[in-house]
This record gives sequence, structure tokens and C-alpha cells, in this order.
Amino acid sequence: MTNVIRNYKIMVILEEPYISEMLIDYLEENSIPVLGNNFTKQPLSNSLNLKSDFDFIGRYHHSKKIYTVSEHALDWVNSTLNDWELNGQVALLKNKVAFREACSHIYPGFFFRKFSYTELFTFDASVLQFPLVLKPSVGFLSKSVYTLLNENDWKEALLEIRKSVEEKVNTFPETVVGNDVFILESHIQGKEFAIDLYFREKEPVIINIFEHPFSSEKDVSDRLYITSKEIFDNYLTLFTEYTSHLNKTLDLDNIPVHIELRVDGNNIVPVEVNPLRFAGMCLNELNFYLTGTHPLEFYFSDAAPDYKKMWEGKENEIYCFSILEKPESSPGNIDTTSIAKIYSDILEIRPVKNPDLDIQAFIFSKTSNTKELENILTLKI
Repeated sequence: MTNVIRNYKIMVILEEPYISEMLIDYLEENSIPVLGNNFTKQPLSNSLNLKSDFDFIGRYHHSKKIYTVSEHALDWVNSTLNDWELNGQVALLKNKVAFREACSHIYPGFFFRKFSYTELFTFDASVLQFPLVLKPSVGFLSKSVYTLLNENDWKEALLEIRKSVEEKVNTFPETVVGNDVFILESHIQGKEFAIDLYFREKEPVIINIFEHPFSSEKDVSDRLYITSKEIFDNYLTLFTEYTSHLNKTLDLDNIPVHIELRVDGNNIVPVEVNPLRFAGMCLNELNFYLTGTHPLEFYFSDAAPDYKKMWEGKENEIYCFSILEKPESSPGNIDTTSIAKIYSDILEIRPVKNPDLDIQAFIFSKTSNTKELENILTLKI
């Protein structure tokens, strides 16, 4: 991968829980400034262009362009970067209650309600109108997200939340999981999509469009994301116009975001907007197999993909990113034999070495067979 960035007024923060070798190579080759923090003290690379807090902050206030790999970096951004405008944007987007309140005039019929952790266990659920979704006010990687079809689902969700709160506090920072406040909201109908974009002069520049299929109505997992020429043809203009309209409320500029949304006909409702990053866990790098360019380069160079050229010769292919969870037995071994029976064309398998993640590997693949997608969704590890 060879990229040439001529404007080095860009800053990157690396953090838990996962950094890909592709990203490390990209940062090294372009000598992009990276914050020297506790995470970069690990043996990631000897060639990263590491900067002290003081140098990093000075460079940022000169360029106002920053990318964080995950929400783990947001605590440092909020407490140290000294950009109150950016802090306000991050707080608005990461706090799901604040985000719903800001967008309530766009979706006047959308139900949502805030609960403290203790209020969940004293609330009378018999007054609720299902289906609903319960999740932390601040969350990450579908942690503690529950689809509730009836009152019994509510009771089961509370039991799981009680068991998992302490574990999640130990694994993820409070900024990420936000176990103290939950939001109960309408279950949004339609297909789910995830898009990566940045705002240039407050207008969206879309880099990635992924459809996020599920195996059932109650499935909230991150097992599979797909993209294709058909998806881009059907949704690029629609999502560009939608995010441009949404930003009239959010007023974002010069920052990358990852947006999850549901589409039901012409009705589009955002699930959440994640600031200062594209899709996490290296999902955004599926774009490399389409463009030959690391997706961050588009943001860093104020450019957009060539939407026509990126699909030349790939018109009938579906490109896939899937998460292989750790099996209960032999969690250290990837069952390549079973995988080969499901995937017809594997582009790359990336093992995950972080013991705090229940993920064994990320798989990049392509197919022209929609049945294969169903098999991936229902694959038993």
C-alpha cells in the first residue's frame, strides 16, 4: 500500500481495543503524527511518528483535524485537547439521550426515555408499548443492546444488565459504556446501514456504505456487514442528501463520523452517530479492497472515492466483513476448515489477540451468492 499525504496537518490517536497492521503500515509510510500514549508504548511499531501531549495539542490547534481509532480516546480528547467546541460535538453524539433530544423536532413521533441504572429495576414495564430497544446512553460494539418484543424480554434484559455491568466497567471506560444511564426508545423498523463519512464545509463526503443484515428480529450482533455496487447505486445519493439535512441540526464540520441508521422506504432514522472515527474494529478497511487506498486518506486529503471506478470489474460482487466470535472450546485456534466451507472467496483473515474481546478474527471476503451471506449469519462457532 503506497499513499502520499502532502498535508501533514492531521493527527491520530491510537487506542484499545484493536489496531490493524494495515493502519499501522499506513501511518508509518506517511509519517502521520500519532499521540504518544500508554497504548503506543506497546510493541506496535518502531517507526510511528509519535508526539508528546504538548506537541500533539499544538499541532491539532493549528490544523483542527483529528482521527481517533475508538471511543477509548474520547476521555483524553475531552480532558486534554482544550477544544470546547469539539467537546460539545462529541458529547452530543456519544450521549444517546442528548442526541435524541437534539433531533426530536425531526422525528416528533419517536419515543425515547432516559433511565438511571437503579430506575430500570423499579419501573413498571406494564405501561410500555412494545417493540422497544434498551441500551446504554453511551455504548460500543452492541454492548448491552436489547430488542424488547414484550414485557418478558424486559425482565430478561434487566437480569443480563445486572450481571454484566461490573464486567463492562472493568473492560471499557465509562465514556464508552455509560452504564449509569440507559435509554429506552422505539424499535426502528427497516434495513440497517452503517456509513463512514466526514463533513467538509459542513457538507457530507461519504466513504463507506455498509448494509448490516441480521439473522432475526432480535439479533443485535455485529456478525456481518456487506457492501456492493448495488448498495452504492441505491443509497449514495439518498444518504448524502439525508446526512446533509441532518447536519443542519448537528452542525458538524471537518470531523469524521460513523453513522448507523435504519431505512424503511423513504423513512430514514439514525440509530447513532459516532464521532471522530469511521467504522471500528477495522471494518472501514474493507474499502481498501475496492479503492486500493486506505479510507483515512480520503478524510486526510479532503477527497472522495471515485464511486464509479471503485466498482469497475466488481459489479456483481458482494464484499463482506464478518466477525468470528471466540468459541467456548479451543478459543485460541481458528477453525479454518469450517470457515472454508462457508466462505467462497476469503480476501484476508485477521486474528484478534486482545483477550478482553470475545472476538477470534475478522474476515474480509467477497461472494456473488446471497445464500452464503445467510450461512455466515447463522454460522455456529
